[in-house]
Amino acid sequence: MTATIETPSGEGTAPAGRARVAALLATPPETIDGVVAHLEHLQEILECEYGPGDGVASFNRLYLRITRGIRDQLDDDLFADRDFLVRLDVEFARRYFRALYAEATGGTPPRSWGVLLERRHHDRISPAEYAVVGVNAHVNFDLAPAVVRTCTVLGRGTPGPAERADYRAVNDVFSLHMVRLLDGFDRKDPGETSLSEQLLGCVADVPVVLARDVAWRQALELWELRSRPMEYENEVAALDRRTALLGRGLLTLGALT
Repeated sequence: MTATIETPSGEGTAPAGRARVAALLATPPETIDGVVAHLEHLQEILECEYGPGDGVASFNRLYLRITRGIRDQLDDDLFADRDFLVRLDVEFARRYFRALYAEATGGTPPRSWGVLLERRHHDRISPAEYAVVGVNAHVNFDLAPAVVRTCTVLGRGTPGPAERADYRAVNDVFSLHMVRLLDGFDRKDPGETSLSEQLLGCVADVPVVLARDVAWRQALELWELRSRPMEYENEVAALDRRTALLGRGLLTLGALT
Protein backbone atom coordinates (compact mmCIF):
# COMPACT_ATOMS: atom_id res chain seq x y z
CA MET A 1 0.00 0.00 0.00
CA THR A 2 1.39 3.37 -0.99
CA ALA A 3 1.91 5.76 1.89
CA THR A 4 0.01 9.04 1.90
CA ILE A 5 2.19 12.12 1.87
CA GLU A 6 0.69 15.32 3.14
CA THR A 7 1.08 18.43 1.05
CA PRO A 8 2.56 21.58 2.64
CA SER A 9 -0.96 22.91 3.23
CA GLY A 10 -2.09 19.64 4.78
CA GLU A 11 -4.92 19.35 2.25
CA GLY A 12 -4.59 15.70 1.27
CA THR A 13 -2.09 13.89 -0.88
CA ALA A 14 0.25 14.91 -3.66
CA PRO A 15 -0.47 12.47 -6.53
CA ALA A 16 0.56 15.05 -9.11
CA GLY A 17 3.93 15.32 -7.43
CA ARG A 18 4.50 11.59 -7.59
CA ALA A 19 3.44 11.47 -11.24
CA ARG A 20 5.76 14.30 -12.20
CA VAL A 21 8.70 12.79 -10.31
CA ALA A 22 8.06 9.41 -11.94
CA ALA A 23 7.87 10.94 -15.42
CA LEU A 24 11.16 12.78 -14.95
CA LEU A 25 13.08 9.88 -13.44
CA ALA A 26 11.79 7.20 -15.81
CA THR A 27 14.71 8.12 -18.06
CA PRO A 28 18.06 8.05 -16.21
CA PRO A 29 20.75 10.60 -17.09
CA GLU A 30 23.86 9.57 -19.03
CA THR A 31 26.16 12.53 -18.35
CA ILE A 32 26.99 14.94 -15.54
CA ASP A 33 25.14 17.67 -17.44
CA GLY A 34 22.18 15.28 -17.54
CA VAL A 35 22.44 14.71 -13.80
CA VAL A 36 22.46 18.45 -13.15
CA ALA A 37 19.47 18.94 -15.45
CA HIS A 38 17.55 16.17 -13.66
CA LEU A 39 18.36 17.68 -10.27
CA GLU A 40 17.28 21.15 -11.42
CA HIS A 41 13.99 19.88 -12.82
CA LEU A 42 13.43 17.70 -9.77
CA GLN A 43 13.96 20.70 -7.50
CA GLU A 44 11.29 22.63 -9.36
CA ILE A 45 8.84 19.72 -9.03
CA LEU A 46 9.54 19.13 -5.35
CA GLU A 47 9.18 22.78 -4.38
CA CYS A 48 6.05 23.22 -6.49
CA GLU A 49 4.26 20.05 -5.39
CA TYR A 50 5.56 19.57 -1.83
CA GLY A 51 6.90 22.97 -0.81
CA PRO A 52 10.47 24.31 -0.34
CA GLY A 53 10.59 22.87 3.19
CA ASP A 54 9.99 19.33 1.96
CA GLY A 55 12.62 16.90 3.25
CA VAL A 56 13.57 15.60 -0.17
CA ALA A 57 13.68 19.11 -1.63
CA SER A 58 16.02 20.12 1.20
CA PHE A 59 18.50 17.37 0.37
CA ASN A 60 18.11 17.80 -3.40
CA ARG A 61 18.97 21.49 -3.08
CA LEU A 62 22.28 20.60 -1.41
CA TYR A 63 23.00 17.74 -3.80
CA LEU A 64 22.46 20.01 -6.79
CA ARG A 65 24.99 22.45 -5.37
CA ILE A 66 27.51 19.65 -4.81
CA THR A 67 27.06 18.16 -8.27
CA ARG A 68 27.52 21.53 -9.92
CA GLY A 69 30.71 21.89 -7.87
CA ILE A 70 32.04 18.56 -9.10
CA ARG A 71 31.15 19.36 -12.71
CA ASP A 72 32.87 22.73 -12.50
CA GLN A 73 36.10 21.09 -11.29
CA LEU A 74 36.32 18.35 -13.91
CA ASP A 75 39.09 20.11 -15.82
CA ASP A 76 41.13 20.86 -12.70
CA ASP A 77 43.85 18.70 -11.21
CA LEU A 78 41.57 17.63 -8.35
CA PHE A 79 40.60 14.36 -10.05
CA ALA A 80 43.05 11.70 -11.19
CA ASP A 81 40.83 9.94 -13.73
CA ARG A 82 38.22 12.09 -15.44
CA ASP A 83 36.44 9.16 -17.13
CA PHE A 84 36.05 7.36 -13.82
CA LEU A 85 34.84 10.47 -12.04
CA VAL A 86 32.25 11.29 -14.70
CA ARG A 87 30.83 7.77 -14.64
CA LEU A 88 30.90 7.63 -10.84
CA ASP A 89 28.94 10.87 -10.64
CA VAL A 90 26.31 9.45 -13.00
CA GLU A 91 26.02 6.06 -11.28
CA PHE A 92 25.94 7.73 -7.86
CA ALA A 93 23.08 10.02 -8.88
CA ARG A 94 21.17 7.20 -10.55
CA ARG A 95 20.92 5.34 -7.24
CA TYR A 96 19.28 8.39 -5.67
CA PHE A 97 16.94 8.79 -8.63
CA ARG A 98 15.97 5.10 -8.51
CA ALA A 99 15.01 5.43 -4.85
CA LEU A 100 12.73 8.39 -5.61
CA TYR A 101 11.30 6.66 -8.68
CA ALA A 102 10.44 3.58 -6.62
CA GLU A 103 8.55 5.67 -4.10
CA ALA A 104 6.81 7.72 -6.79
CA THR A 105 5.57 4.62 -8.60
CA GLY A 106 4.33 2.78 -5.52
CA GLY A 107 7.40 0.60 -5.10
CA THR A 108 9.64 0.15 -2.09
CA PRO A 109 12.72 2.37 -1.91
CA PRO A 110 15.81 1.31 0.07
CA ARG A 111 15.37 1.67 3.82
CA SER A 112 18.01 4.41 3.92
CA TRP A 113 15.91 6.60 1.64
CA GLY A 114 12.62 5.43 3.12
CA VAL A 115 13.59 7.14 6.37
CA LEU A 116 13.59 10.50 4.60
CA LEU A 117 10.65 9.82 2.29
CA GLU A 118 8.34 8.65 5.08
CA ARG A 119 9.00 11.71 7.25
CA ARG A 120 9.53 14.37 4.63
CA HIS A 121 7.02 16.74 6.26
CA HIS A 122 7.44 17.33 9.98
CA ASP A 123 6.99 20.69 11.66
CA ARG A 124 9.90 20.13 14.04
CA ILE A 125 12.50 18.88 11.57
CA SER A 126 14.41 21.65 9.80
CA PRO A 127 15.57 21.68 6.17
CA ALA A 128 19.18 21.41 7.35
CA GLU A 129 18.41 18.29 9.37
CA TYR A 130 16.67 16.76 6.37
CA ALA A 131 19.69 17.55 4.20
CA VAL A 132 22.02 15.86 6.68
CA VAL A 133 19.85 12.73 6.67
CA GLY A 134 19.83 12.73 2.87
CA VAL A 135 23.62 12.93 2.79
CA ASN A 136 23.75 10.04 5.23
CA ALA A 137 21.60 7.91 2.90
CA HIS A 138 23.35 8.91 -0.30
CA VAL A 139 26.95 8.73 0.84
CA ASN A 140 26.81 5.93 3.40
CA PHE A 141 24.53 3.68 1.36
CA ASP A 142 24.95 4.65 -2.29
CA LEU A 143 28.60 5.54 -2.83
CA ALA A 144 30.34 2.18 -2.39
CA PRO A 145 27.93 0.30 -4.72
CA ALA A 146 28.28 3.18 -7.20
CA VAL A 147 32.05 2.60 -7.27
CA VAL A 148 31.48 -1.08 -8.09
CA ARG A 149 28.98 -0.23 -10.83
CA THR A 150 31.30 2.39 -12.30
CA CYS A 151 34.26 0.01 -12.56
CA THR A 152 31.98 -2.63 -14.08
CA VAL A 153 30.56 -0.28 -16.72
CA LEU A 154 34.04 0.96 -17.65
CA GLY A 155 35.46 -2.55 -17.80
CA ARG A 156 37.98 -1.85 -15.06
CA GLY A 157 39.67 -4.37 -12.84
CA THR A 158 39.80 -4.14 -9.07
CA PRO A 159 39.50 -0.46 -8.05
CA GLY A 160 43.01 0.87 -7.60
CA PRO A 161 44.89 4.02 -6.55
CA ALA A 162 43.43 6.27 -9.27
CA GLU A 163 39.85 5.25 -8.47
CA ARG A 164 40.51 5.62 -4.77
CA ALA A 165 41.87 9.12 -5.28
CA ASP A 166 38.71 10.21 -7.05
CA TYR A 167 36.54 8.46 -4.46
CA ARG A 168 38.28 10.54 -1.81
CA ALA A 169 37.93 13.68 -3.93
CA VAL A 170 34.15 13.20 -4.19
CA ASN A 171 34.03 12.90 -0.41
CA ASP A 172 36.11 16.06 -0.05
CA VAL A 173 33.61 17.98 -2.20
CA PHE A 174 30.75 16.65 -0.06
CA SER A 175 32.61 17.64 3.09
CA LEU A 176 33.23 21.17 1.82
CA HIS A 177 29.55 21.70 1.11
CA MET A 178 28.49 20.07 4.37
CA VAL A 179 30.58 22.62 6.26
CA ARG A 180 28.65 25.34 4.41
CA LEU A 181 25.34 23.54 4.79
CA LEU A 182 23.56 25.97 7.08
CA ASP A 183 24.35 28.94 4.86
CA GLY A 184 21.53 27.96 2.52
CA PHE A 185 18.91 27.08 5.15
CA ASP A 186 16.83 29.19 7.49
CA ARG A 187 17.07 28.55 11.20
CA LYS A 188 13.95 27.73 13.16
CA ASP A 189 14.88 30.42 15.65
CA PRO A 190 17.56 32.94 14.62
CA GLY A 191 18.29 33.60 18.28
CA GLU A 192 19.21 30.02 19.12
CA THR A 193 21.66 27.35 18.09
CA SER A 194 19.38 24.77 16.51
CA LEU A 195 19.77 21.04 16.61
CA SER A 196 20.64 21.32 12.94
CA GLU A 197 23.86 23.05 13.88
CA GLN A 198 24.55 20.59 16.68
CA LEU A 199 23.95 17.67 14.33
CA LEU A 200 26.11 19.27 11.71
CA GLY A 201 29.02 19.28 14.12
CA CYS A 202 28.57 15.53 14.59
CA VAL A 203 27.68 14.50 11.06
CA ALA A 204 29.47 16.92 8.73
CA ASP A 205 32.51 14.65 8.76
CA VAL A 206 30.52 11.63 7.52
CA PRO A 207 31.84 12.05 3.94
CA VAL A 208 35.39 12.43 5.27
CA VAL A 209 35.04 9.28 7.34
CA LEU A 210 33.87 7.46 4.24
CA ALA A 211 37.08 8.43 2.47
CA ARG A 212 39.16 6.50 5.00
CA ASP A 213 40.33 2.92 4.69
CA VAL A 214 37.25 1.35 6.30
CA ALA A 215 34.90 2.86 3.73
CA TRP A 216 37.18 2.04 0.83
CA ARG A 217 37.31 -1.56 2.04
CA GLN A 218 33.51 -1.62 1.82
CA ALA A 219 33.73 -0.86 -1.89
CA LEU A 220 36.47 -3.47 -2.32
CA GLU A 221 34.44 -6.07 -0.42
CA LEU A 222 31.45 -5.42 -2.67
CA TRP A 223 33.71 -5.68 -5.70
CA GLU A 224 34.85 -9.13 -4.61
CA LEU A 225 31.23 -10.21 -4.14
CA ARG A 226 29.99 -8.98 -7.51
CA SER A 227 30.17 -12.46 -9.07
CA ARG A 228 28.08 -13.89 -6.20
CA PRO A 229 24.80 -11.98 -6.52
CA MET A 230 23.12 -13.35 -3.41
CA GLU A 231 26.06 -12.51 -1.16
CA TYR A 232 26.42 -9.13 -2.83
CA GLU A 233 22.77 -8.25 -2.25
CA ASN A 234 22.95 -9.46 1.35
CA GLU A 235 25.90 -7.17 2.01
CA VAL A 236 24.17 -4.21 0.37
CA ALA A 237 21.04 -4.94 2.43
CA ALA A 238 23.10 -4.93 5.62
CA LEU A 239 24.63 -1.61 4.59
CA ASP A 240 21.14 -0.27 3.95
CA ARG A 241 19.94 -1.34 7.41
CA ARG A 242 22.89 0.31 9.16
CA THR A 243 22.46 3.52 7.23
CA ALA A 244 18.71 3.61 7.88
CA LEU A 245 19.29 3.12 11.58
CA LEU A 246 21.52 6.19 11.70
CA GLY A 247 19.04 8.19 9.62
CA ARG A 248 16.15 7.32 11.93
CA GLY A 249 18.20 8.40 14.91
CA LEU A 250 19.00 11.74 13.32
CA LEU A 251 15.38 12.45 12.37
CA THR A 252 14.09 11.39 15.78
CA LEU A 253 16.43 13.86 17.45
CA GLY A 254 15.24 16.57 15.09
CA ALA A 255 11.58 15.84 15.80
CA LEU A 256 12.16 16.10 19.55
CA THR A 257 13.58 19.61 19.54
